[in-house]
Amino acid sequence: MRKYSSNLAFVDLLFNLLVGFTSLFIIAFLMINPIAKQGEVTPPVMMMIQSHWDDESSRDVDLWVKTPSGVVGYTSKDTGSAKLERDDLGKESDTYEVNGEKHVVKRNYEVVNFTAMPDGEYIVNVHMFSTILNAPESVRITITVLGPFKEVWSGDIILDIPKRELTAISFLVEDGKIVDLNTDIQVKIRVPTSRIP
Repeated sequence: MRKYSSNLAFVDLLFNLLVGFTSLFIIAFLMINPIAKQGEVTPPVMMMIQSHWDDESSRDVDLWVKTPSGVVGYTSKDTGSAKLERDDLGKESDTYEVNGEKHVVKRNYEVVNFTAMPDGEYIVNVHMFSTILNAPESVRITITVLGPFKEVWSGDIILDIPKRELTAISFLVEDGKIVDLNTDIQVKIRVPTSRIP
């Protein structure tokens, strides 16, 4: 009598192993994270306007920005698309306390951050809030867009009269782009309050 052997079980096992490895390969391939683009960041802030003056100065210099959605300054710090993040009072705001110990950070700096850039006209002013001014104060204004990072404009404004407000620059935003920069006009935008003479 002859014996017949069958390799059917072995072939079935090989086929199941092949299907299993293929499935694992496909699952592993789907779980691979895409390579992050280096240096590419999507910041929540689209534009910053900064003012900086002598870090040793005791003077209070205020940054005011007129946007299509309103005026930003120390009396109205948020318009929805723009926000005054730091209102510097000169030396008065340079001291902070931690665990009863006083620390001094000499920095005179104000910044307005924009989370949106609606189309329209923007005016950037600086105002010498201090009433005592025995020497002129130079204020550096910088406009920077983020994502991609680019410094659009930077310039110095000289404040030589107490309570004086000067326009540093005006510009237009069209389709999210800054156009038509102008340093020749003077427009008062500061929102007066009862405590401001």
